[in-house]
Amino acid sequence: MNRIFWLSLGLACTAALWAGEPVSAQQGAAPVASFDASVTSQGYRLRSGDQIRIDVLGFADLSREQTILPDGTINIMYVGAVRAAGRTPEDLSEHLRSQFTGILKKPVIAVSVMETRPLQVNVVGEVMRPGPQVFLPQTGAMATGGTQGGLTRRVGVERISNAIALAGGVTHRADVRQVTLIRQLPEGDQKETVNLWEALQTGDFRRDLTLTDGDTIQVPTLPVDDKITEDMAQQVATSSLAPRTISVQVAGEVKRPGSVDIDPRSGLLNAISAAGGATTEANLEDISVARMLPNGRIERVALNLNKVSDGSQKVQVRNGDVVFVGRGGSFTAADQSRAFLGPLGDILRIFTFPFRFF
Repeated sequence: MNRIFWLSLGLACTAALWAGEPVSAQQGAAPVASFDASVTSQGYRLRSGDQIRIDVLGFADLSREQTILPDGTINIMYVGAVRAAGRTPEDLSEHLRSQFTGILKKPVIAVSVMETRPLQVNVVGEVMRPGPQVFLPQTGAMATGGTQGGLTRRVGVERISNAIALAGGVTHRADVRQVTLIRQLPEGDQKETVNLWEALQTGDFRRDLTLTDGDTIQVPTLPVDDKITEDMAQQVATSSLAPRTISVQVAGEVKRPGSVDIDPRSGLLNAISAAGGATTEANLEDISVARMLPNGRIERVALNLNKVSDGSQKVQVRNGDVVFVGRGGSFTAADQSRAFLGPLGDILRIFTFPFRFF
């Protein structure tokens, strides 16, 4: 008798499902918990190769994981092929709700991104390594068409600033006020300008836009003689937009002259230390830094390391700078005497070295 009752109930539920009528608790169906399927869009757009999960509340046979096909579609039971690529998880959730209207009574559907295909974008302009940049796949339920259990699952960090970081960070000539995002759409290219300089000043990175496959980020060059150039270069050099390391040439009285790689947030002393430190013949009050300005001119700054250490002189070492450590006056005189006396000068220098005459 019980078996007949449950079989009859199952047939009644199936008939109600296809008729678009709800199954009430009085008919014997156990009540199910509901969840809020509305979230603020995170901006992530699905693409071919993404693995997603579709949850249809109360219908386990309709809930499943699948990979978006190369043509950008997925196959849904009772619906057929549905285009997923180019939609956000929220858009796809809403589209599936509309597709199931008439099949299910008040369908509740959520779409989650379980794993993304590597996203590739292009970063050009004033970055250390311009060209294609690839974000590694992100795993786990990162994006969704809804919230569940009070937690909102969010998409990852495929944003403009992260793409710049993948490109090695910006150069000291970058104008981060005018970073342009170019997106190819069927109706034509869409361009949007983002002011990352303002974001660094205010801490508000809401305009750090989410990227999609094939986007291009352009970082322009600072205008020649722009009044904000120096201030921007100084602050950006110590920000998250800066490269992890910069290359500086160190010459003169250091133990290992040549190119050194240092942290952009470090100072002049770090560059000299990376070159093995100053020699015993160095004059630390005679240091100069040469750099090329955006307008093509060479700027030379004379520095005293003691004043740099106590903060009375300030300098931010930049990528491509040349640091020169001068020689002490007595050693310079010895060099001149050796050039004048030839081999005899070297002999005299050996005998008189303790007295620093040459």
